[in-house]
Amino acid sequence: MLLHQDQRQVIAARIDPKLIMANSILQLTSLELVQSIEAELLENPALETMEETSCAGDCIDPSVCPYCSARKARENDNEQQGETPDSGDHDNEYEPFLSVLGIDDEDYDVVGNLEAELTLQEHLCGLLRAQVPAGDYWIAEYLVNNLDDRGWLDGTPQGLALELNIPEATVRRLLTVIQSLDPPGVGAQNLQECLLLQLRYLREETAEAAHIKIITVAERLICDHYDHVTASRYTKLARAVGIPVDEVKQTIEYIRTRLNPYPASQFRPPWAYRPTNTKATVRPDVVIRRTELGYEVEILGGEPFSLGVNPTYRDAYSQIKSGSHAHSDDDRKHITEYVERAELFIRNIHQRRHTLRQITRCIVDWQTGFLETGSRQFLRPLTRTRVAKILSIHESTVSRATANKFVQLPNQEVVGFDVFFDSSLSVKDAIEEIIQEEDPANPLSDQQITEMLQNKGITVARRTIVKYRDSQKILSSTRRRR
Repeated sequence: MLLHQDQRQVIAARIDPKLIMANSILQLTSLELVQSIEAELLENPALETMEETSCAGDCIDPSVCPYCSARKARENDNEQQGETPDSGDHDNEYEPFLSVLGIDDEDYDVVGNLEAELTLQEHLCGLLRAQVPAGDYWIAEYLVNNLDDRGWLDGTPQGLALELNIPEATVRRLLTVIQSLDPPGVGAQNLQECLLLQLRYLREETAEAAHIKIITVAERLICDHYDHVTASRYTKLARAVGIPVDEVKQTIEYIRTRLNPYPASQFRPPWAYRPTNTKATVRPDVVIRRTELGYEVEILGGEPFSLGVNPTYRDAYSQIKSGSHAHSDDDRKHITEYVERAELFIRNIHQRRHTLRQITRCIVDWQTGFLETGSRQFLRPLTRTRVAKILSIHESTVSRATANKFVQLPNQEVVGFDVFFDSSLSVKDAIEEIIQEEDPANPLSDQQITEMLQNKGITVARRTIVKYRDSQKILSSTRRRR
């Protein structure tokens, strides 16, 4: 094989590193942006914040200088605190407690001494210490560590006994102790046993005769006719137990609403706060507020930072560009690289805020009905391509800017940007509303739902109704019948 070299010209697309950096910053969420700014401040000596910048105090007008005015405000606050009666040294209030514990003030780490969140396994092990003999505790701890995410036992007593090389009766005895602990249903081997454990707990906690009666019927249905219960065969259950069909339906509804098939999801430490609305825990990236002059858009992320280029680096960079000062090659490369990198970083952050504000303003103008009412039935069909055409930007820019980001609406609800671009949401909400208002004894078929939507001016095929209903975990009309 003969090797030879040749030279040719080809046209190839190369992505500019500046464009890569701009796109990466554009798709960051507000929390990720703050982390990116903090990382850049550590890596780039030419980038700094106002808090890190000093002023000698020789400004022409100190009231205009942000550093001098902030320093003056701090001095006034200190003077006011010194005039108040309670002006003691509060930093040393905890020293007597630390001295008793034998902890030095300088070595005391507040964050390191915070208590971690209690897990389900730790909770159960703590309860077992007082309920099982010391010699059996290691077996009980092993069983607790074999609970899965649902709170069920991952394995069988026979298999666990073989793993530990102990009698099966010992495993079953300790498993019974675990199943008596809180949360109810923990340690069950299957769904049937989990439901029975929870019914037993409710029986012990209930004193009303009516509740005890319905719990007794529920235990009988689950214990003896579990297959009929899971299939909602009300007539067969009524015939097998010898009670009216209405009483069977009432019992099945009690099982569905009062029992939890995943007992581990019920557990949380007593001090832990988990809001019922999970969206409340999401930090929004954009806030839309209603004002007297219309809607106001605020872009979050990086608010505490006022970024700028270090004056020393700025002066040296200007001298290098003008050629008025002699620097070594290494200094020229260092200063030029970090100053241009800082300028590009700040420019990309401003561009991110500008792009997000433009996109949000376009969405506000298009989805005014939804913002006014908060009802998703008023959402107008909107795509990212349409937004890109309106703003004269590329569709990928809209996708990057809105990916994994959340918006706080004027009614304080936090939703993802995907809500505004899902044209099927209004149809899904209409389907859910129709099904909620139907007669449980005579549920509507998919064809009837299609006709009702057509009467409302929404033209949807029956197969589309089936697809939307399945995506919302809504059963068919035959399985919804009660």
